[in-house]
Amino acid sequence: MNNRTTTHSGTRRTPPEPPSPPIIGHTYEFFRRDPLDWFTELNETYGPVVQLRVAGQRLILPTEPDDIERVLLTNSENYEKGGFQKMVTRSLLGDGLVIAEGEKWRAKRQGIEPVFHPKRMEEYQSVITSHTQSTIDRISSGETVNIEQEMKHLTLNIIVDALFGVDLSTEDWDLEPAFKRILAHFERISQTYLYLPEWIPTPENRAYRSAISTLDSAVEDLIAAHRVGDVDGPTVLNYLLESDEDWDTKDLRDEIVTLLLAGHETTALMLTFTGDLLARHPEVQETVAREVREKPLSYFFGYNDEYSEPDKVIQESLRLYPPVYGIFRQPIEDDQLSGFHIPSGSIIALNQWVVHRDSRWYQSPTQFNPQRWSKQFEKSLPAGAFFPFAAGPRRCVGERFARLEAKLILIDVLREFRITRSTDESLDVVPSLTTQPAESVSVTFRD
Repeated sequence: MNNRTTTHSGTRRTPPEPPSPPIIGHTYEFFRRDPLDWFTELNETYGPVVQLRVAGQRLILPTEPDDIERVLLTNSENYEKGGFQKMVTRSLLGDGLVIAEGEKWRAKRQGIEPVFHPKRMEEYQSVITSHTQSTIDRISSGETVNIEQEMKHLTLNIIVDALFGVDLSTEDWDLEPAFKRILAHFERISQTYLYLPEWIPTPENRAYRSAISTLDSAVEDLIAAHRVGDVDGPTVLNYLLESDEDWDTKDLRDEIVTLLLAGHETTALMLTFTGDLLARHPEVQETVAREVREKPLSYFFGYNDEYSEPDKVIQESLRLYPPVYGIFRQPIEDDQLSGFHIPSGSIIALNQWVVHRDSRWYQSPTQFNPQRWSKQFEKSLPAGAFFPFAAGPRRCVGERFARLEAKLILIDVLREFRITRSTDESLDVVPSLTTQPAESVSVTFRD
């Protein structure tokens, strides 16, 4: 059934709202349902803007690209990160680039952007290739591995080396278990929206705080080593410490944790989903493998008029399995989306998972089809129809690095191995801070 009716408050059209019990609204269903599947159903049933009432909050779900463009680009000054999002991530990310607002955010963005300038990418390339080759050398033909775990290990080593000039294998920091525990914490919150203040000494909160302490200890070591000159070269910390901005220890700590988490987690997920998709589609994998074995590396990083095969695969992977499944904002002042009145303080959930699978923009939207991607096709898409790295002023500052890293790793792996999977079961995901596989993803590497 297609129910697109709306209600009116005076002359204000309010978004359509599914039926719900009085008082509790959609709270029970929100906690009970898989949000990605449910939001997809709501979009199909009620149209481009849907309103829910969850735990006393008004939740607005826009899926029209023009509305997404308005929130993230043309009227972005009116939208800030939501209060709940800030509250649950504050102890982890502090006031880092992901959370900061206003002039503080602008100063931080200007301070970090030069680290990811196009001219720096060539410097990072050798670091990425070196660590990737070390991973390839450890894997034997016929070996089955947890690709998510392997990619997170690889990308964490790369980010620590490339941005901070440290060989993680020489340090005793236990970062991987700490990040795993932190993501499990946010997976629980994302699935239940139940948040107990961290000062309450539950086993969950104690484990989470312990993981953050592990991160903080490593960050303290990094800052100290840079301040006494033990780390040479153009690292992020050296750049920030030598800049005109006054970066105090807390500011540095917040940016380092943000870069460590965002800089390895999303790229590892991109590679995990890409590897799984290629393992399930050997004909696509063969097309990519043939090109990466026939062409020199320079071919893939020139200013080509069209996408290379690795580019197409990465684009399609980002479409089907965006590592970040949703972006949350709150309007400072009332606004309109698709002609509907959006009151200030509402929670706006922009869902890449839903929009990237919309049949209006993508033919056979659930099908893995890298050949759909061409420069012409991308230009034909509305600005808000594909936004895996967000959009507008707050577009991911590390997107260029993440794409470089993913492409180099994919090229190097497919020059050496074919990837197979022992099961045809679908890949299920669960929301956390990022889009996480519901089960471990095992693939076999073969010559």
